[in-house]
Amino acid sequence: MATQLIDAPAPTAVHDVTPLAYVEAYDAVNNDDYAFVAYKETDRSGGAWRVRIAGRRTPGAVFEPEAMRLQARAAGAQGKPYFTWGWGMSPSEGDARQVEFRVHLEGGKPARVEMLLRMRRADGSADEARTATFAWPEA
Repeated sequence: MATQLIDAPAPTAVHDVTPLAYVEAYDAVNNDDYAFVAYKETDRSGGAWRVRIAGRRTPGAVFEPEAMRLQARAAGAQGKPYFTWGWGMSPSEGDARQVEFRVHLEGGKPARVEMLLRMRRADGSADEARTATFAWPEA
């Protein structure tokens, strides 16, 4: 297996860590790689948990279950199939890069999370999207 550019942290005395997904993409304009790793972090005392996405040289996101439940309910009521969460990049006229963390819904509840990366070719045009998707964890 190839080496990842970023890994989920090791479990600690305070948290259990379960890796969920990994995605990376090369940006030719910057001659650099973007990479994200998703993992479930569970408190050893009390069992509270959250999903985290950590980025290589970028921010990521923290997905707390109650916040996701409320946002999913609101997005579902508006008929949206997903909502975005956390840090991201939207393509613009001068920069085709796109980074989105999408929470897909089923029945108004979080069902899966998609990490979407679209970087640039050497000419600045948008490259093909790279994605990794994982199921929304159960408690």
